[in-house]
Amino acid sequence: MADSHQYVQPPNRGQKNDFKKIFTGLKNGYSYLHPDYWKRKLIHLLFVLPFVYWIDNMILLDMFGNGDNLNPNAGGMAKFLALMFTILTAYFYPFSLWWYKQSFIGRFLNNLMFIGGLLAIIGRILAVIFGGMLIAGVLAPIMGPLTFHKCRKKNMVIGDESDFV
Repeated sequence: MADSHQYVQPPNRGQKNDFKKIFTGLKNGYSYLHPDYWKRKLIHLLFVLPFVYWIDNMILLDMFGNGDNLNPNAGGMAKFLALMFTILTAYFYPFSLWWYKQSFIGRFLNNLMFIGGLLAIIGRILAVIFGGMLIAGVLAPIMGPLTFHKCRKKNMVIGDESDFV
């Protein structure tokens, strides 16, 4: 004969909830970056963040409103979302920049050959460098978490080649 016992699941004392797991993972996120690599990229952030905020704000204002027909609350919401995307960019920028350098567009732009006068060549090289930083910065809220997940999954430390010599 079968006893009719009611089984109760034990309390979840030792485990953290999902919200705490996310913040713990983000807190330990820079352990997947070489220390010299992410410290060098802090200087990039000084130049990238104002432009990323401006670009995100323009894109979001265009999404929320149609020029003159802007909803009065849409401007504040666009600025708030642009600020949130900029904060995400600040955290995930080193991951996104590493992805950009490995991607097709990054390799293509960094391997271009320039012909012309000295000042024109210097201008084009600077445009490619700052353009690449902006591409990585604008795409950081998307590509940064994906690269971070890849690093966690494969347990790899990323950085420039000179960091590992």
